[in-house]
Amino acid sequence: MKIDVAIAGGPCTGKSTLAAALFAELKIKGFDYDLVAEEDRKLKKEFGNFRSPFERFYMWRQQEREELRSSALDGFISDKPLFHYYVQARQYASETRDDLAVRELFRMCLEIKDRYQLIVMAEDPFEIPYKTDQSRKSDEAWARQRHNLIRSFVEHFWPEKLLLVRGGVKERVSQVIQKLEEMRKAAG
Repeated sequence: MKIDVAIAGGPCTGKSTLAAALFAELKIKGFDYDLVAEEDRKLKKEFGNFRSPFERFYMWRQQEREELRSSALDGFISDKPLFHYYVQARQYASETRDDLAVRELFRMCLEIKDRYQLIVMAEDPFEIPYKTDQSRKSDEAWARQRHNLIRSFVEHFWPEKLLLVRGGVKERVSQVIQKLEEMRKAAG
């Protein structure tokens, strides 16, 4: 059974660390997964931060290309699910015309409803202390608001796919693997 896993949430909630650790653990267990990294981190070094909600269209396509390239038998793990781009566009929309981008990204989210079979988020976004670095520029309140917006979006549209995790990396990996085992068992 192929299970594509989205590690979702706001900045500095352990998404990339969890994705890498989960990928390694699943490989050790003999599963064939791909790790789809956050493409916009690569491009931020070259072009800087987003300036407009419309730039998120381009990043959606970049990230989607990487997901679609996955040929692993058991699925892929992404630390930047596509619906993040909608939430970011919504959060950063400042002009009336930005609603064009927000509406289209929302429509695109509805079209990918079956993309991820499991969506994993930190239950408590404050569990990991917030820090700024070369990829995180927002203040903590703004970052935590994004986490809450993403969680609200997922709870509204895909509550049956949501797994909330707690603890350190090992505990989180263990919780995700347990859920994957349950899903495989239920599928027969």
